[in-house]
Amino acid sequence: MKKRLLGGVMALACSAVLAADNTNGNILLPEVNLKGDVSLKTALEKRRTARNFAKEALSPAEISNLLWAAYGVNRPNGKRTVPAALGKHAIELYVALPDGVYKHDLGNNELIKVSKQDVRFASDGRKMGSKAPLVIIMVADNTVFGAKGERYVAMEAGAIMQNIYLFCSAYKFNTVVCGSFDKTVLNNVLSLPQEKFVILTQVVGCGG
Repeated sequence: MKKRLLGGVMALACSAVLAADNTNGNILLPEVNLKGDVSLKTALEKRRTARNFAKEALSPAEISNLLWAAYGVNRPNGKRTVPAALGKHAIELYVALPDGVYKHDLGNNELIKVSKQDVRFASDGRKMGSKAPLVIIMVADNTVFGAKGERYVAMEAGAIMQNIYLFCSAYKFNTVVCGSFDKTVLNNVLSLPQEKFVILTQVVGCGG
């Protein structure tokens, strides 16, 4: 009981931190810190889809770690946690939170606010995202690889998806990847140009 109460207090504190950082509309995330003793074998064994979510917020540190695992730079030469076809990357990550949508600025590890609208409900046909604290929105640019690049973009999105799954299994979050998102809502809210499109969404949160 005490542990659960402490978790609730921590969630409220995390929400306060996000709100405090949000005075200029953006959220500067802390440095990535993935200390832990979870083995790859354990993460793979526990990798699964879970569709129930609690509304308690992820902390800025947890969001930072999640985004790094999904698509971050893991080597001094600038290469990332996912493979790059032809040495190019074609996807940008957006984060949908209760107070709006943010684009992840990878170089500065900052969430840049692009909309005040809560679009978590548009993440999937079942509206699972509306019950979760966070939705990752993967936006692809179909000009990066040209006419023959559709499969490369799909491969990259799949790698990001699996990275998120493994992170969530290692750090005891629930997640589900979604292909039934509301394309019209997301395209309009994100003001995407014609050459960009949402390729996947992924809901993340604590178990409900």
